Amino acid sequence: MKTRQLEDSLGIVEVPEDVYYGAATERARQCFAVSGRFLGDCPAYVSAIAEVKKAAAMANADVGILRPAVAAAICQAADEVVAGAFDRTHFPVDMLSAGGGVAVNMNINEVLATRANEIICGSKGYEFVHPNNHVNAGQSTSDALATALGITLHRQVLGLIESVRVLETVLAAKIDEYRDVVKLSRTCLQDAVPVTFSQEFSAYLAVARRGIERLAAVADTCLDVPMGGTVIGTGLGVGQGYVDRIYPRLCEVTGLSLRRHPNFFDAFQNGDLFQYLSSTFKALATNLAKMGKDLRLLASNAMAEITLPAVMAGSSFIPGKINPVMPEFVVQLAFQVCGNDLVVTMAVEGAELDFNAWTGVVAKNLFESCQLLTAGIPLFTEKCLRGLQVNTEHCQAGAEKTLSLSSVVGSVYGYDVAARVAHTAHDQGISIKDSAVGLRIMSESTAAALLDPLTLTDAERSSVILDRMIAKQREDVGRVVAGLSPQTRRCLLDIATAVAKVDGRVSTEEAHALEVVSDALQLESLVPANTEEYNQNLSILSASERELIYTCAAWLAGTDTVTEASEIELLRSLETQLGLNQANAEALRTKVSEMKAERLYHVPRCEQLPWWEDFATLITWCQLHRSAPI
Repeated sequence: MKTRQLEDSLGIVEVPEDVYYGAATERARQCFAVSGRFLGDCPAYVSAIAEVKKAAAMANADVGILRPAVAAAICQAADEVVAGAFDRTHFPVDMLSAGGGVAVNMNINEVLATRANEIICGSKGYEFVHPNNHVNAGQSTSDALATALGITLHRQVLGLIESVRVLETVLAAKIDEYRDVVKLSRTCLQDAVPVTFSQEFSAYLAVARRGIERLAAVADTCLDVPMGGTVIGTGLGVGQGYVDRIYPRLCEVTGLSLRRHPNFFDAFQNGDLFQYLSSTFKALATNLAKMGKDLRLLASNAMAEITLPAVMAGSSFIPGKINPVMPEFVVQLAFQVCGNDLVVTMAVEGAELDFNAWTGVVAKNLFESCQLLTAGIPLFTEKCLRGLQVNTEHCQAGAEKTLSLSSVVGSVYGYDVAARVAHTAHDQGISIKDSAVGLRIMSESTAAALLDPLTLTDAERSSVILDRMIAKQREDVGRVVAGLSPQTRRCLLDIATAVAKVDGRVSTEEAHALEVVSDALQLESLVPANTEEYNQNLSILSASERELIYTCAAWLAGTDTVTEASEIELLRSLETQLGLNQANAEALRTKVSEMKAERLYHVPRCEQLPWWEDFATLITWCQLHRSAPI
């Protein structure tokens, strides 16, 4: 390989004959070739720096700093770089080169100077155009690279937005295709409540649309650049009028609405813009990863709610196996973007005093994250989401059979009833609907209306049905209570009061409970009947009414964990007053014990409602199920 010798302040260095870079670039190449990612691997960045150099040459010519011929040669060389006339071999500086980006800046300066010199005199060298004195005139690495970085990121983010728009379009189409398909939602990887495909996937669509909004906002912020601030923001070394000319020239060269940064010192010291941009990439990537992992689960043999297109063989060992490779691909992509974000965070935090020397690693990782997302999202969209199919019948069956529908039963009939329905459905391997109908909790038509999975995914429709059924349930309970004779209701309140007073006092809680009981019994007064009135009421009760009163008293006496001696004595006294023989009273107490045991089987004591909240329901149960345990 032929070389040419170049001399700089450090001595002689040999550079390949056919390249356009110079001594500074060669020394940087020898020092920093570690990451495997070079300036030439970032053509968008190379082009942006060349555009900045062109705009600077034009502005310097405008104010008389550069002769027109030199400025024209630099502009032509920059245009050639932007057009791709120089391949990556001319830009060998590692993206992780140290010195705050000096090596990157000088690489471009040397290529442009060498080519501009060749344009003027026909040979490589710096006789007419010098990399520092001419190409870098009125600039520092600080402002030139910061401006080029803003330009590059703006364009790359716009490209990423287009990729996300593809994702948005396909997701919207897929939602329309399967809009009313009902499936199971899941929380903590367990069955939850019915949801439509469109509702579940609308969360993914929201991620895409929110990502577009955030990216558009940060792309616009990238247009605020510190060109003219030179080293630290003071503008030292620029010609008079240069700053006024550089921004119109930048807009002309790039076609972008670049703006002067409101505070050059802020721009050189603080990298929160880069941090925000990186965080935006990370937010998009992690949401994509969540989507990918969801699809893996939904397509798994265990769930089988969707089928993903096969794009490659899934195993080198198991014939016919198909793996969810595209979801796994996007998850790994997100891992890398998250790692890059950590690097950017450390580099931004690591800035010192008047300049952040770590912008090289910031640029490298931001470029990579943006590139991964820009290229990866369309692949994931086209090779996975577009061909995704929903197994509608399987989804419908799962939504209908889930035990979570018991929560709807509980909304109308109470938690205890819902627990009983759920336990029965589980034990018998049937649906909540069939369990509720089989237990005579509701009719077939009522169950069909209340437990339709599609209805339950619509808050407005389901709330109308639930409200109507809750009102009907209250009316039914109220009708049963109202069907009791006034004497029976009065005696039930007196018995409840006697149970409350059995320990010698009525606590605040018990007083509240008695008010609730009075309302449930549709009585206006809490004043207990006198002995004569009480005995008269008892004397005219039917046998079934007497049994109801004793059953309620036995239930109330056992509402706490211990039935005290005074409560047992009260029940014995009540047996005599109601004219019950010992065998009959024992049978009623046994029934109550069975009712309580059945209830505890379904609902632990700690989850049960206070007894007074259940009082009206207790009466209803006793009336409607006299021969069967609750």
